[in-house]
Amino acid sequence: MKTTISKDNVLKSSILFFTITAFVLSVLLFTSCSDSEGVEVTDDTSLIEKIESASKTSVEAASLPSATASTFNGELADSYIQKVDLAQGLGFKVSIGTDDVTKEEIDSDVFFTIQGRQLIDTSEKRTRRRKKCFEFVFPIDFIMPDNSSITLNSKQDWGLIKTWYEENPDFSVRPEIVFPIDVTLKEDGSTQTLIDIDELKAVKNSCKKGKDKRKCFKLVLPVSFTMEDGSVIEVAKRGDFIKLRRWKKQNPDATVKPALNFPVDIQYRDKTTATINDQTEYEAAKESCSN
Repeated sequence: MKTTISKDNVLKSSILFFTITAFVLSVLLFTSCSDSEGVEVTDDTSLIEKIESASKTSVEAASLPSATASTFNGELADSYIQKVDLAQGLGFKVSIGTDDVTKEEIDSDVFFTIQGRQLIDTSEKRTRRRKKCFEFVFPIDFIMPDNSSITLNSKQDWGLIKTWYEENPDFSVRPEIVFPIDVTLKEDGSTQTLIDIDELKAVKNSCKKGKDKRKCFKLVLPVSFTMEDGSVIEVAKRGDFIKLRRWKKQNPDATVKPALNFPVDIQYRDKTTATINDQTEYEAAKESCSN
């Protein structure tokens, strides 16, 4: 008996075959990709541990493979190399510093293969150093060692500082950030003004200890500050704090912090207020916060 196969049946069979084949291939491809990613992370962790435990030789930063440049111009654009150690046949351990004071720690370590690929580090102890619980509100200003200033208008501008040091190799002292600065807390998106290094340290300390990152209290505006040259700057609203930064940029040699003129009112986190009559009471208020 002769079997007749219609064109429609052939077409349907072909479509079914290609559909099943495409599905199987996609599953295999997805599984392959997932497995390779897992292997890479595992292999990177293993290689980092080997580099850490291996005998290493200190080498010049210029010895790093050219492939590392993309990392230092990208993710690590805010960082500078302090030391490079080579574990022969394994890879590099690079000790870096950063001018981005929003990071929990200024110093940290990163690892690269012999070819220059940055290794994926899963160590919480190492990676937490580069974590941050707040972000800069740009622009921010830096006074360089030669008393010139650099303004960063976005995080993409960190390379400006790196370029300055490349063009001025005789300087090793790091730049000075100009206060006050505005920062945004990653926890709740709120913005606050840090008027000096002490307030910055307090916020960073709260980050490390997992405490409330908001300032213990803030100044009730208006307030005024007497500058090192005897001039007085009035701050009637938060945006006026930029006047202090402009003064510092115009007077890079100044070493005395702006003096807050008393009495002032402060407002605590719970919205209660207090009047502070002098610097002694102001320091006592800050001390009570740390306790």
